[in-house]
Amino acid sequence: MRLVYVVVVSVLVLAAPAATSDRVVETLSGAVRGRLVRDLNVTYYAYLGIPYAEAPTGQLRFKPPVPKEPWNGTLDATAYGPVCPQDDRYHTRSEMSEDCLSLNVYVPARPALAPTPVLVYVPGGDLQRCSGRPVIYGPQFFMKYGVMCVTMNYRLGALGFLSVQTEDAAGNAALKDILLSLQWVKRHIAQFGGDPDNVTVGGESAGAVLVQYLTLSERSTNLFHKASIISGSALGYRFFNRHPIKTALDLGKKMGFQTKDPNELVRKLQEADVFDIVTAQGDKTNKRNGFRPFEPLTPVAEAPSPHAVITQHPLEIVKQGIPQAVPIIVGITTHEGIKMLPFIRRNPILALNLNEDFELCIPSDIEYPYGSRESQDLANSIKQFYFNNETISNTTLLNFVNLVSDTQVTYSTDRWIEIYKNMANSDRVYYFVFDFDGDLNWYKLFSKTQFPGASHADHLGYMFVTNTTRPLLPSAGTESKETVQVVLQLWTNFIKYGNPSRLTWLTCNIREEWSDCGTQRNYLALNNRPYMVPGPPLRRRLHFWRQVYAQYESYVDRGGRLEAKTP
Repeated sequence: MRLVYVVVVSVLVLAAPAATSDRVVETLSGAVRGRLVRDLNVTYYAYLGIPYAEAPTGQLRFKPPVPKEPWNGTLDATAYGPVCPQDDRYHTRSEMSEDCLSLNVYVPARPALAPTPVLVYVPGGDLQRCSGRPVIYGPQFFMKYGVMCVTMNYRLGALGFLSVQTEDAAGNAALKDILLSLQWVKRHIAQFGGDPDNVTVGGESAGAVLVQYLTLSERSTNLFHKASIISGSALGYRFFNRHPIKTALDLGKKMGFQTKDPNELVRKLQEADVFDIVTAQGDKTNKRNGFRPFEPLTPVAEAPSPHAVITQHPLEIVKQGIPQAVPIIVGITTHEGIKMLPFIRRNPILALNLNEDFELCIPSDIEYPYGSRESQDLANSIKQFYFNNETISNTTLLNFVNLVSDTQVTYSTDRWIEIYKNMANSDRVYYFVFDFDGDLNWYKLFSKTQFPGASHADHLGYMFVTNTTRPLLPSAGTESKETVQVVLQLWTNFIKYGNPSRLTWLTCNIREEWSDCGTQRNYLALNNRPYMVPGPPLRRRLHFWRQVYAQYESYVDRGGRLEAKTP
C-alpha cells in the first residue's frame, strides 16, 4: 500500500494548502490523496486504487473478502492499483496481483449544491477478464453531466467463482467482493461529496449478470437504489453452474491434481501459483464445447450461511419475489452475436463442428441427454428455424449472429424483464434496444469486425471514453456525437432521478418520453433520435425459445434428467 508516514509532512499540510493538482479526503478508514484531472474539456478529481479488502491470498483464496483495515498516514491514490489475475487480453502480467481488491472514485470538480448522485459500475468480461481501469470505462462523459463514478476490481475466473460447497470455497467470491465495495461506498462516499442514498449500480455483459444477481440477494438491501443492466442476464445459460464440484475437480485435473476430495483440492489450489490457475481455467479445448467456448466458472447456489449471496437458481428466486425491487434500465443491442464472429474466424473448426453436429448449438441449461431423441429433435428445429436447414457459412453469418444473440442474451433478458415486471410490481422498468451503428461502436472497433448492426458491448463507446474510441472522438460524425449526448442525457437523468425522461435541459434529439415498458414490454429504439416501439422486440425469435424452454420444462416435470451432466 502506498502510504506516507512522515509526521512532518502532515504538519506541513496543515500549514499550507496542498498543490492544486492534489486533494486529500478524510475517510473513515484514513486519509486519501487524489489528483485533479483535466481531460476532454472536463475537470474532475480521481482517487485511484483505494483498497476495500485485504489481499485474498493463501487461506483467504476463494473465501469471502476481508474488509481493509484502517491505515495511518495518507494513502497515495494518484495511480491505479494492480488488476486481478486474468489472461492478457487487456492487461499484462506485470499489472496483475492477487492484492487487487481496490476501487476508483471519480468526482466532478465543479461545486455541487447537494450531495452528488453516484454510479457504481461493475466491469464486464465473461467473468474472466476485466478491471476498473479506464481501458474501457473512462469516466469523462459522466463527469461532464455531474455524476460521481466508482469502478472496482473483483476476483475473476476460479478465484472469483470456484465452489466445492464448503466453507473454504463456498463460491461467489466475486459477488461478495462487489457487495463489499458497495458497502464501502455506503460508508465512505459522503466524504467525497457523494450521496449514499442515491446510488445506481450498473454493468454490461457479465457485469450486468452480476448486477442482476445483486438484485436477487437480500444482502444487497439498501446498498443501491437503481440498476442499469445491459446485455446480460442471470437467467442466461452461461451464468449459472449446476455442477460446481465437478467443475472444480475438472480444473484440478487440468493442473495435475488427481484428488477427488474437494477439501484436498481446495488446499492444493490455495498453494498453487495463481497464474497456473489462470492458464488452466482458460483451457477449454473440447469439441463438445460447441459454440459455448466462453463458458467460464460462474455463480452457483451456495449452501445457506451468513456469507451466502445466492442459495437458489436465479429463476427460483425471482419467481418468489424480488428482494431488491428498484427502478431499472435493462436492454440489449440489435446484433449481440457479432461478438462471436472474430472467434469463428480465428477458429474455423468451430463452424465445422457445429455443421457436423447441431446438438452443440443447444444451450447448456437444456440438459437433454446427448444423442437422445429430444436433443436431436431440438437440434433439427434450431437448424430449420435459423438456417432453413442450410449450413453455417459466409452466406449465413447473419443467421448465426441471430442464433448467438438469442441464446446468449436476447431471450434471457426479455424473460427476465417479463418476470421482474410481474413480481416487482414496478412501474419503472425501462427497456431498450440499442440499434445505432456509427463511428464509436466499441466492440466492432476493438475486434476489427466489419458487420452491419450494433454488436454486444458496442454501446460502450457512447457511454464511456475507451482506449479504442478516444482517438476517434474529435473526428466522430454528427450522428455519433448526438448518440453520445442522447445516451448520457437519458442515463444521467435515471441516475439522478430514477426517470430517464426527466429532462433538465433539452439540447439533444430526445423528443419522446422513454416510458415504463408495461406488460407488453415496449422498448426504446436507442440511437441518435430515439423512439418508442411496441414490444416485445424480435417477437418471432423470442416465441421460438419460449416454446423450446416450455417443452424442456415439461420434460423435466415428467421425470427427465435435470441433473444430467452438461456437455
